[in-house]
Amino acid sequence: MPASPGSFISTAYSILAFCCLFVLPMFWSAQATPTSQNSMTIDASEPFAEPPTADFHGGVATSPTGDTIGLNARYLTLNGKPWLPVMGEFHYSRYPEERWEEEILKMKADGVQIIATYIFWIHHEEIEGKFNWIGQRDLRHFVELCAKHGMYVYPRVGPWAHGEARNGGFPDWLVKNSKTRCNDPAYLSYVERYFGQIGTQLKGLLWKDGGPVIGIQLENEYSSQGTGAGKEHILTLKKLARKSGLDVPLYTITGWDDAAIPRSEVLPVFGGYPDAPWDSSLEVLPASEVYLFRFGNRASGNMGAMVAKAVSASSKPTDEATPFLTAEMGGGVQDTYHRRPVITADDVAAMYPVMLGSGVNLYGLYMFQGGENPDGELSTLQESQVTGYPTDVPVKSYDFQAPLSEFGEERKSFKKLKLFNYFLNDYGSYLASMIPHAPVTLAKSPADLSVMRASVRCKNDQGFLFINNYVRDSTMPVRRATQFVVKLPGELLRIPSTPVDIPSGAYFIWPFNLAWEE
Repeated sequence: MPASPGSFISTAYSILAFCCLFVLPMFWSAQATPTSQNSMTIDASEPFAEPPTADFHGGVATSPTGDTIGLNARYLTLNGKPWLPVMGEFHYSRYPEERWEEEILKMKADGVQIIATYIFWIHHEEIEGKFNWIGQRDLRHFVELCAKHGMYVYPRVGPWAHGEARNGGFPDWLVKNSKTRCNDPAYLSYVERYFGQIGTQLKGLLWKDGGPVIGIQLENEYSSQGTGAGKEHILTLKKLARKSGLDVPLYTITGWDDAAIPRSEVLPVFGGYPDAPWDSSLEVLPASEVYLFRFGNRASGNMGAMVAKAVSASSKPTDEATPFLTAEMGGGVQDTYHRRPVITADDVAAMYPVMLGSGVNLYGLYMFQGGENPDGELSTLQESQVTGYPTDVPVKSYDFQAPLSEFGEERKSFKKLKLFNYFLNDYGSYLASMIPHAPVTLAKSPADLSVMRASVRCKNDQGFLFINNYVRDSTMPVRRATQFVVKLPGELLRIPSTPVDIPSGAYFIWPFNLAWEE
């Protein structure tokens, strides 16, 4: 049974982490103050409304011990209480089995609570009918180790996974023998056999059995339409997964690229990356929208490569029927041979307050643990132009410039993310129910550096102010004498009480009016 989220963090360290996260002066006042050069108004005076129930058909939500996982239209719940967990991606089949446990413990120490993992079909059935679930490909043992250390697990079963794997994870024989990613009878028969294998591997390890597997992601980046495709196909995959024994509380699907999302049956998850190695350009890309708060659209426009339009302060998210969940906030990016961006710790960590301030209620980092492609029996197993993809990626390395490298090294991003992860471990239950509010004035585009970027999430008069003055490959101006005027249902706050300078490159969170408990 997984331990309670955050239970491994000492109270002393937790308090220290919280205090250190908010590194600038935290004074606010309802009194008149000196005029600031940069005054930003955020109207959060709308009365708080409890979230409606979510129309979602998941699997068994209660474990044998009575623990429950649920959701409403705003956030996930654990035993009926708001839950804002941290999820990190770790591809077991891209890492030596004898080192899994050490890396799982590193992830836990960094505040990750859920380990997500792609299951690459080609890694397990490269030769038709010859399944391999041993050694580095031993899914069951990997999940058992996660359970041993109180980590939840979120398998991403595909059957098409991408993850820069050959054929998106499809075996060559499958691509040759049938149509794919649709309700073609031959394809579905292969999928049913494959899902059956996964069901066998995870038997007894699902949430309903007292195990750590709380959800399943179906397909990936799927937008096909037409007869036997689209939502119809996703519903078929869900039925096959359940038939194979994969009965879990949560079912998700990626929500970008005009995704086919059958409402009530799967939850969309979103993401964004600091750079776009899949882009054909060899130059520095325009400023990415991942450093701009998302008030009107949860999708990121080609995962951060395209410039998104700003929205008005009154804009509401385009999908309020389900919580704003993420699975692919870039913990780095994978190198491609034509484009090799170097990602810094700030490039990764600066996205955190932006996405939380946008209303995100599951923070999923992809990748968190780098890896290395296993050896194939018939071919190399990486994505390449030879297999019909626009990019060539390294034959072996899937390091991804992740917080934990393919060799287990802790990068600077590991430490920067730790502070935010620990904050969510201990204060995510407060934040989850809070509603985001946009400033009156917003940047006109991701490239508009003239306007301060901020957001408030609050419940009545308590909440958090999220601030970002960082954009990758750009120099943000110092915001001289800055003060935020926050209109709340019961009062007007000026944060801080005396205007302060916000340095170029700063990103942080300020709490206000929180009731401290000993």
